[in-house]
Amino acid sequence: MADTHQQGYAKLVKMIEAADVGMLTTEDKNGRLRSRPMVTQRAEEGILWFFSARDTPKILEVQKDSEVNVSYSDPSKEVYISVSGVARAFQDPAKVRELWSSAAQRWFPDGPDDLSVTILKVQITQAEYWDAGKRAMIKLSERGARA
Repeated sequence: MADTHQQGYAKLVKMIEAADVGMLTTEDKNGRLRSRPMVTQRAEEGILWFFSARDTPKILEVQKDSEVNVSYSDPSKEVYISVSGVARAFQDPAKVRELWSSAAQRWFPDGPDDLSVTILKVQITQAEYWDAGKRAMIKLSERGARA
């Protein structure tokens, strides 16, 4: 049987996959928080994967301060998620091809070989999600899940 931590992350991943689009929050050069919608290419235990164009403010912001937040919500399904993590932007054509999806094609019409495609990897340090059945926020961190 999976431990509580693994069960919590499995549920988190399933919820993120269903939500698909998250709001990525970074800190701009003036110290203000800035959020924008991002399609999640893949969610797995401890990591969120996104694509971005290389020359965007969010990439510069992540290079300056790698602490980010990604939030997801779907009120009709009582889905509320907040993920804190450390982001890293890099280019890796093999990883781009591995993560490529039809959703990415919309933003990068030249396909996975587009040289501007940059991977944004968010290593999760803490996450919280609303568990509607328990009527509680479930917190996940390196120590596991707790209500």
